[in-house]
Amino acid sequence: MTLIEPHRFTPFEAGSPTSVTIPGLHRNTHVDVMRITPGLVLAHSHFSAALRHVGDIRRPEDQLILTFNLSGRMLLIDPQGAAHEISGGQGWIIRSGGKRVQRIVEKGDGCSNLVIALSVSRLSPALAGMLEPLLPKTAQFRCLRLPVPGKSTLKTLLDGRTDPAALLRKEGQCLALIGHALEEIAAAPDQGAARGDPGLLIARVTAFLSDNLANPITISGIAQELGMSHVTLNQIYRAATGMTVFEHLRRLRLEAAERLIRHTDRSFTEIAEDCGFSDASHLSNVFRRHHDMTASEWRRQVRKKT
Repeated sequence: MTLIEPHRFTPFEAGSPTSVTIPGLHRNTHVDVMRITPGLVLAHSHFSAALRHVGDIRRPEDQLILTFNLSGRMLLIDPQGAAHEISGGQGWIIRSGGKRVQRIVEKGDGCSNLVIALSVSRLSPALAGMLEPLLPKTAQFRCLRLPVPGKSTLKTLLDGRTDPAALLRKEGQCLALIGHALEEIAAAPDQGAARGDPGLLIARVTAFLSDNLANPITISGIAQELGMSHVTLNQIYRAATGMTVFEHLRRLRLEAAERLIRHTDRSFTEIAEDCGFSDASHLSNVFRRHHDMTASEWRRQVRKKT
């Protein structure tokens, strides 16, 4: 049986992408791989549905794998003989501890996965020590509730750019995804805790909203970014916070405007534009509803008190 050791064909230099094909396999079976930093590798694997793929994978002992299924289905058999199906848009975090893992992709299925590989030994001792209790080197396989990254994230991760700024951005995106996965495990260390912590979803949505206050936002766009339906998103959000996503967005925009009005001398037109209001009049009307006074009246009042 073929033994594949991905670290042997991963480019040594950061920012040097390559596409690897395995001799004897269908031309549509290949892995696009790029080293982002010495300890972080990003790969996009493609397995043709034209034939059956069977092989063993062995990764370095200290490597942590986060993989997201993009299409098709793959079966991984761990060293203890347990089978784990990577399919249905699932995210998995894997730490095989340097042991062989059998990979099977059945003919007719095909498979495509996004794979992020992190070398734990490259982390600071403090971070590595915190990770060890969450996912020790004992062939751990964990299926996550973490959704597949949204289309915009996938597009920027796989855009092929290798300039320093792009590599820095990709590093941040990959580490953020790994961080979300580890937060989920920390919140639900019991493998049976399938639902995990809705607080992780709320934190991700809040971060997305805060970063996009000035931009047009749709609930379908947010749901797509998180890899779930807008109905499910709003149900979880309302149950956890008592309000819908857009009610929270309106609150965040108002709070951001309040900070700028209180602490800067910027015009109401500029503040409205930066905080997602259509114009200064819209901003003032929102203040009238919430504070029983216009934005300019509110600015005068709060500054008298300071």
